Amino acid sequence: MTPRRIENRRPVPIRTDRDRAITLAIIFAGFIVAWAIFINSGGAFAYVEPMMRSALSAWVSIGITILVTTFSFVFVALSLVSVQFSPRIVRHFWHRDRFRAVFLWSSVAVCAFCFVVQFTDFPALHALGLFFGAYQTFVLFPVFLGYLADNINAATITKTIADRTVAEIDGVYAHLENVLVHEVPKGAVVADGSGFLEKIDAEKLVAAQKLIRAEHPDSHLRVTNYLGSFIEVGSTLAVLEPPIEFGGDIERMIRNSFSIQKFRSFEQDVEYGIRQLVDIGIKAISPAVNDPTTCVNCIHYLGVIIKELATRELESRTAKQLAEYNIILKEPTFEQYVDDAFDQIYHFGRADHVIVRTLIGVLAEIASSVCAVDRLKVVVKEVSEMELSSLIKRDVGQMFGTAEHRNYVRKSLVAFYVTAATRASDLGEVELVAEYGDLQKGFADAVE
Repeated sequence: MTPRRIENRRPVPIRTDRDRAITLAIIFAGFIVAWAIFINSGGAFAYVEPMMRSALSAWVSIGITILVTTFSFVFVALSLVSVQFSPRIVRHFWHRDRFRAVFLWSSVAVCAFCFVVQFTDFPALHALGLFFGAYQTFVLFPVFLGYLADNINAATITKTIADRTVAEIDGVYAHLENVLVHEVPKGAVVADGSGFLEKIDAEKLVAAQKLIRAEHPDSHLRVTNYLGSFIEVGSTLAVLEPPIEFGGDIERMIRNSFSIQKFRSFEQDVEYGIRQLVDIGIKAISPAVNDPTTCVNCIHYLGVIIKELATRELESRTAKQLAEYNIILKEPTFEQYVDDAFDQIYHFGRADHVIVRTLIGVLAEIASSVCAVDRLKVVVKEVSEMELSSLIKRDVGQMFGTAEHRNYVRKSLVAFYVTAATRASDLGEVELVAEYGDLQKGFADAVE
């Protein structure tokens, strides 16, 4: 058996730019054809000919407004990029970006063309100017706005920097001789691109597994990454157990069932919504922003999400469908969801008693709705990992600054453990009721 190997390759840019250029060129050709048909239509052209000069003059004003607005958008984008990331990025914001250059210079050219031809006596040129203006206004301008929004996104900026740097490395340095090439284990399928695992096409995966099971009925296909994970070239996507050899077509079917994109997506990826709220929350309590109210709002809505998850089966419908064909999907546990939702916010906001009290209150709400003992233990563990047990003692130094703030947190902890004990009682866990009752009494007695 000759083992398959991961080929050395540099990241290949997504073909979006080329596809966009082809699409815009086809649409532009359609406008030119429409203009040619229009000026040769006879009656229709003769009917609107007297109005075209005034229409062209009106569009010149509109075109200049669009051009000025576009430059304003660009300057705002540059300002945001400079403040949010680094001023050094701004220098290369236009570098190798043909679409930005083409759009801005074509906008200037169309405005100049329309401005000049409005003073001529050639109706066909007036019509051409209007068609150019329509293309610029209704096609290029909306596309450019979407393109600009995409390109000031952190994921796009970081990917672009990485791709350019790797491409430069490829041009500057030669590969070492006798470098060990990573062998792909038998039965493994690896990625041929980099990005986030956006979604999994269950139908394609099932089709591939059916072909495998036709010869190996006991085989299992195990997906090795969570949805939303970052995948690098050569990372393992799926593994057949026990390891068997399979043809290139089956390997290609399995690989194509994994959608690897530049961005994460809400589709199938519950943790992405949690990640966004956490990002907003920790940004809000950063010293540069100092907006704890926004963070509190994020915590409440994170509580809504986790409370919903607390009452759900965490084996997704897709996972159940795939399990029927011996395909094992990797999914987060309830504890992972809870940790992802609250750990970082607590880490950055642990000195603010309002943030801590809000977290404890939200976790109490979640504890009141859990339907299993293991999930109740996860919620209680999240509070215990905040390391607030020292508040059982009255002499805790300068924790939370003032006695009033410490008492607020203690009262929140008392309410939490009352809720946890009540829920444990409902679930028939006598030992947990006693344990949570002792903690509740300890914090209650420590109130100053």
